[in-house]
Amino acid sequence: MSRKPDEVDDLVIRARAGDLDAFEALFRGHQSGVYSFIRSQVREAESAADLTQETFVRAWQSLKRLRAAGAFRGWLYRIASNLVRDHVKSGRHRLEVPQSDVGDGDPPTGTVSRSENLDGVATGAELRHEVWRALAELPAEQRAAVVMHHVEGMSVREIAAAQGVRPGTVMSRLARAREALRERLSEYVEGSDDSV
Repeated sequence: MSRKPDEVDDLVIRARAGDLDAFEALFRGHQSGVYSFIRSQVREAESAADLTQETFVRAWQSLKRLRAAGAFRGWLYRIASNLVRDHVKSGRHRLEVPQSDVGDGDPPTGTVSRSENLDGVATGAELRHEVWRALAELPAEQRAAVVMHHVEGMSVREIAAAQGVRPGTVMSRLARAREALRERLSEYVEGSDDSV
């Protein structure tokens, strides 16, 4: 469910005032994206679901501290990023190429050709698998930036807010990730443009 920014801001303002229905609408509107983001970072689907739920529990508990309603999405992904980081540090996690969920979706736009037959190299599911495998090999900060930007459609400013860094750092992470993905997926990349 896609909402206009003004509608999201209104829901945030109402939720901050204690309106559970407004927060539920925020949950429904953002849950899928947050889960996809976390699933790209966490091996187990069950852990990703738990971390998604914990993201929203923490968001509800701290919503009154959110200063600007328009910053909700970046703030929400920052909570998710912190939870993923803590999960990874706990040692209960080992990143692996997703077998379903995120890995079955389309690869980040502009990354590889969507052709059904790339000179017999890979098709459909194989190609998606290779893209997600290449993503799994990126450093966590780069992988997170790529998923937030190319899969979730977040702006550089939103990603900066989510990662707690400056926009220039996000742009640098995206550039490094694109270069690494271009090298890893060189046999699949169309041309040499910067759309990866």
